Amino acid sequence: MAYDAKFRVWRGDAYEGDLQDYSVEVNEGEVVLDIIHRLQATQAGDLAVRWNCKAGKCGSCSAEINGRPRLLCMTRMSTFDEAETITVTPLRTFPVIRDLVTDVS
Repeated sequence: MAYDAKFRVWRGDAYEGDLQDYSVEVNEGEVVLDIIHRLQATQAGDLAVRWNCKAGKCGSCSAEINGRPRLLCMTRMSTFDEAETITVTPLRTFPVIRDLVTDVS
């Protein structure tokens, strides 16, 4: 069953940025990357995020979800309470390029 989730997503670059709040629809079986893609399609077309395999093998969609390093493609929305605000930020250990994209070289 679908519900609206509250997301806080870090937006910015290497010099400045801040968390931006969104309300977005979540459907059964979705992962955080699905929600980020929905945000790109409906509310934040310029949101930068890196991903590749969507199978948990490459690690390119790594980010911090509620302060913990996780893979966006493997973190199921069902692990969160529907009333919980989900905060997505770039990995702290790498320099930020833009939004959720970091320099992992």
